[in-house]
Amino acid sequence: MPEARQILVISNYFAPEMGAAPRRITSLVESFTERGIETRVIAPLPNYPEGRVFRGFRGQMKHTTTSNHLRVDRLFIYPSKSKNPILRVFSMLSFAFALLCYLPFIKRKRIDKVIVQSPPLFVSFTAVFLVKRVLRKELVLNVSDLWPMSATELGVLQEGSRMYKVLLWMERFIYQHADKITGQSEEIIAHIKTINSTSPKFVYRNLPKHLQQVDANERHVESSKRRIVYAGLLGFAQGLAAVCRSVDFAALNMEFHIFGKGMEEEEIKSICSKQAQPSIFFHGAFEAKDALAILKGFDASLVPLTNRIYGAVPSKVYELIHAEVPMIFAGGGEGAALVEKYQIGLTTKPGDMKALGTALDRFSQLESSEVIVMKQRMRSLAQGAFHYERQFDAFLKFIQAEASS
Repeated sequence: MPEARQILVISNYFAPEMGAAPRRITSLVESFTERGIETRVIAPLPNYPEGRVFRGFRGQMKHTTTSNHLRVDRLFIYPSKSKNPILRVFSMLSFAFALLCYLPFIKRKRIDKVIVQSPPLFVSFTAVFLVKRVLRKELVLNVSDLWPMSATELGVLQEGSRMYKVLLWMERFIYQHADKITGQSEEIIAHIKTINSTSPKFVYRNLPKHLQQVDANERHVESSKRRIVYAGLLGFAQGLAAVCRSVDFAALNMEFHIFGKGMEEEEIKSICSKQAQPSIFFHGAFEAKDALAILKGFDASLVPLTNRIYGAVPSKVYELIHAEVPMIFAGGGEGAALVEKYQIGLTTKPGDMKALGTALDRFSQLESSEVIVMKQRMRSLAQGAFHYERQFDAFLKFIQAEASS
């Protein structure tokens, strides 16, 4: 009896790591296996966002697990969460080198299609090169951020520098050699079309999987203060520490509750410990399965970005829609346009703390009936335009379709 065909997924992140990228790939893989599709994942030893390999995986060059319809191969990586760009690049190169040593020797006859996650570009470039030149399989490129464009917008890379030119060349290479391309936003797809206008493309949004609807009878009890939440990665791109330093939540008669972990965690803890009148509360890390239970007790959620990043729509936007929690979106771009189009929160410019304070003050003055209407709009979106299973079915049809010649 011939062996079942297999989808190979290559990603720099995978469960149990925290953040939007691991959740996106994990949901994708779970959906494949739930439909009985044989799936294989190649990822680094888990390390994100802590910047060190998780316990139980340390001291290993390779770790393999198998379960029903799934095999996960984790390869060596030198992890780092340093601000030093050289160390960050070295970390990405270490996994790229591990791929280079491992991928050519896998059992390629079983593989039907390969899905490569990008960024990081060093990893996706290595994977795309090996898939097209060595494995010679159909390649689906899944793009979640536009690099090096995003790096220049975040201020971590100078446009026109030598590194920028190298990354720009890698970006063009992976787009031009993909048989099919998926992107998490319309802006990403529009950008890729300027480089590769022929390969089929599909907008695959980072919608939450298995996040149940909020029971209408389980709304939180009204409080004299509006309670704002942030649940997610505490990284430089989100800038939560600056929000905590700059916005006077006590003066706004608000409480700000923070759940998560990341590079700014210690600074946020320090800010919380020095409050004369506590209004910011840090609760630490949480598991993705607990997101609904955390979110539904709050009036609104803050979705901040330090800079407007072209193509980026934070995954929290979709999670909050499903949890029916209105948002104060400080990021601009397609994410802000979505919030404004469907009237499910307030928007303001990224990195503008004065404008953010004004938006929070405006939200504090909304009538409860106005907030309830926002929640009702979110429920309609979750059941229609942003329903995960419907999107995945369309995605599966997209990748299984015969590529046009």
